[in-house]
Amino acid sequence: MIVGWFLGLLFISPLVFIYFLIIKGVDRYEPEPWWLLTMAFFWGAVGATTVAIVGNEIGMGALTAALGSPSNSAIVNKSTATFIAPLVEESAKGFGLLIIWTLSALWLKEIDGALDGAIYGGVIGLGFTLTEDILYVGAATAKGGLAGFTMVFIMRTVMAGLGHASFTAMTGLGVGIANETRNPLIKIIAPIGGWMCAVGLHFLHNLLVTFLMDGGVGLVMKYLVFWTFDILFFVLLYALAVRDRSIVMRGLVDEVGRLLHPRELERTTSYKMFLPLWNVFALMKSPQGYWPSRRKQLDLVELAMVKNRRRRGESGSVLDAREQKLRAEVAQANQAGVFVGER
Repeated sequence: MIVGWFLGLLFISPLVFIYFLIIKGVDRYEPEPWWLLTMAFFWGAVGATTVAIVGNEIGMGALTAALGSPSNSAIVNKSTATFIAPLVEESAKGFGLLIIWTLSALWLKEIDGALDGAIYGGVIGLGFTLTEDILYVGAATAKGGLAGFTMVFIMRTVMAGLGHASFTAMTGLGVGIANETRNPLIKIIAPIGGWMCAVGLHFLHNLLVTFLMDGGVGLVMKYLVFWTFDILFFVLLYALAVRDRSIVMRGLVDEVGRLLHPRELERTTSYKMFLPLWNVFALMKSPQGYWPSRRKQLDLVELAMVKNRRRRGESGSVLDAREQKLRAEVAQANQAGVFVGER
């Protein structure tokens, strides 16, 4: 089994990292900090997985007693996977989102809206995928050798590696919506609704490959259904990213002529921002080089987000100080000749 775990770590990690880059790549305007994304990933990989293992074992014990069947029987295993695992695992992963939401509200101020919540949820789900798939391929390797490893690796990580990310992104979406609103009822309903969607998707996934996988039909249905959900997951992310673009546009349009040039606004809010590396190449043509230009661009985007928080009704000395600091940094960059892109 140790050999299987090693092979799993060796082959699964690069693929999960690619999934991570794809999800993070959608977050073009105010990218979440790497250190916090890393913490979210490790919560999924270590914290949520540990909680889920314990919770699933407790649930299996309860089902064993309720059904009067041995813990290794098919009915107990299938019932645990279908009815216990979705509740336990989505709750464990969702707890990490609640921690990030709380820290953001009290200190970090990193979750600005629905996109941020969905990104963090997806990353937590990828962390969970890494550990869970390593455990599965380890067991498959111990039982079936290289053939067992290959089959499980392809079926789980290659063909269904975004499952947990798309599930937990629903909880993250609810958290992000709750963070945007000042309505206390929505702040409660949105995260619970998101978690319920995550549990429901997870339940459907497991149901298709346990009780309904007669002759492989359930497996085919699983891939058809969840490839569709994977596509919708990215449609959702890009729709939310376009929404962020509109927030940036609205927040910066009245700063044109004062803090930024019209071409800088056009470049920052261009739909080409969603193309991989387009922004990198555009900013490399800046008079002062990439990094000063990128820093100014990020400051402008964050200024737009701060102004959006004001429109939502937020206020206070901390928000005032942050806006003043951002304006001062952009003004300093302008004095140094920093321009977002080619003049």
